[in-house]
Amino acid sequence: MTPELPAWLTALDPAWLNAATLGLMFVEGAGVPGVPGILPMLAQAALMGAGRTSYADAVLWGALGNFLGSLTGYALGGRILARLPARWRERVQTPRIRRLTAHAGPLLIVLSRSVGSLRTPVTWTARALGVRSVPFTLWALVGAVLHVGLWQYALWKSGEAALRYVQRAEADLTPALLLAALGGGLWWGARRFRTRGEEQV
Repeated sequence: MTPELPAWLTALDPAWLNAATLGLMFVEGAGVPGVPGILPMLAQAALMGAGRTSYADAVLWGALGNFLGSLTGYALGGRILARLPARWRERVQTPRIRRLTAHAGPLLIVLSRSVGSLRTPVTWTARALGVRSVPFTLWALVGAVLHVGLWQYALWKSGEAALRYVQRAEADLTPALLLAALGGGLWWGARRFRTRGEEQV
């Protein structure tokens, strides 16, 4: 970080920063793409370094926002998908995806709190895929506390180095996820083409 940034951040009112942290992390946790949840954590790290707030307060407000946002995304996603045409819902609610959700649902929910590319699809489709509210709530809470707790600590202790690591990890992970999605799409298309060919014989 530049020398000017910590001075500006440490001048923030901790109460206002806590409110902003809660709000931004709520929107991020709900699965809205492109929300920079890292920003309030950086600001919290600066205030912790200046002794104007504590690690426990920063984790409390960040994890609470992320957790409440995940519950909102879960509820709204289920309602939105219920209003989509049946053929669209069938693409999301295939038996294979339901099995994957049943077996790996907890892990996906926990990871979705930290991995942006998973957050939106997992949060918005969990209810439609049969994940009940109590397990989702439990694992979303675990994921929110781990996500905010670990990253807030890393930013507090290493500041700019941690931010660079996050940016590099996202840059490295995104192409891999895109390739995996492309491979899955090609596999699905080939399977569908083969099935149609067998039906026509």
